[in-house]
Amino acid sequence: MCDFFKSKHMKRRFIWLFCGLMTAVAAWSATGINYDGTTLELNNEFTRSECGTMKKSVMPETSGLACSRTTPGYLWAHGDENTGSNKMIVAVKPDGTLAMTVTISDDPGRDDWEDIATGVYNNKNYVFIGAFGDNNGEYKDNYYIYYFEEPAIASGTKNSSVKYIRFGFPDGNAHNAETLMYDPVEQMFYIVDKVKKAVCTLYKIPFRTDYGTTMQTLTKVTGLGNGSKFNYCTGGDITPDGKWMAIKSKPYVLLWERKGTESLSQTALRKPVQIAAYQEETQGEALAWLDSTTFYTTSDDKSDMPIYKYVRPMDTPTGFSPIPSSAEIHTGKQLRNGQLYILRGEKVYTPSGQEVK
Repeated sequence: MCDFFKSKHMKRRFIWLFCGLMTAVAAWSATGINYDGTTLELNNEFTRSECGTMKKSVMPETSGLACSRTTPGYLWAHGDENTGSNKMIVAVKPDGTLAMTVTISDDPGRDDWEDIATGVYNNKNYVFIGAFGDNNGEYKDNYYIYYFEEPAIASGTKNSSVKYIRFGFPDGNAHNAETLMYDPVEQMFYIVDKVKKAVCTLYKIPFRTDYGTTMQTLTKVTGLGNGSKFNYCTGGDITPDGKWMAIKSKPYVLLWERKGTESLSQTALRKPVQIAAYQEETQGEALAWLDSTTFYTTSDDKSDMPIYKYVRPMDTPTGFSPIPSSAEIHTGKQLRNGQLYILRGEKVYTPSGQEVK
């Protein structure tokens, strides 16, 4: 190496090559991925910070995260190792501090939990668990969504008895899936299968409490991307107001915005944007929206793993000045049932600018 740099010509050549490489890397990182034949727009609004640690002593191999709606400010988490009598979820603070453990009973015995979600149905807060991992293609129609009313988070251990929805895929074949999302607008589950070097597909099924033990069949919504750049989907979530859907696909997070009162199935047919701030994690699988401006992620690993927080500015309601009024300064923002609201005078707005009547 020393002999190499004795030549000024070779030194300059090395510097040019290095600068060219850095320029190429910068250009790549500043360009959206190819999605279904087009280059995606980058969303540069989010900033990333490390807010805590998911300790292996609390929950090893964290496969799913969801924000509490009953007790705002906490996260629900579960791991891959939910077998036999060791089936549980935990409530943690965003810094990773354990708050409560919930053991699960009366489940149909399905292992390989892959995702968790929360949402409101008939004015009650629920926790949903996706027991539908299938790495070896052995279950076929033995896939489940467990659900139970979300308890208030307090210290100690609690037991929750679950009910469930059993389902299969419309083609009758086995599918591996790691993404469970709940849309509170349609009261609909959205599930994404996980495939390699092929197109991941979005499916849906309405949430109802009267399915009983009868197997249900998912409805196919659409394929996502072109396979070569958007496959291997490992997690996702929908905001509490139903406006945004984010899906993790190694090594990206893509974001869809719902327009008006359209169904999320219509939203998913449009091209998403790519969140530029997202950085790939070691075995990153979990993603949870706090509200329309903030989401958390962490990794499925047996070691202590960081918890990351992604935040973007609130949307300014249509017709409002971006300069806060004295009333807004006084009242500011408010969390209600896990949802962020903007308070301006006597009126209340969602972060997307919709007035709450």
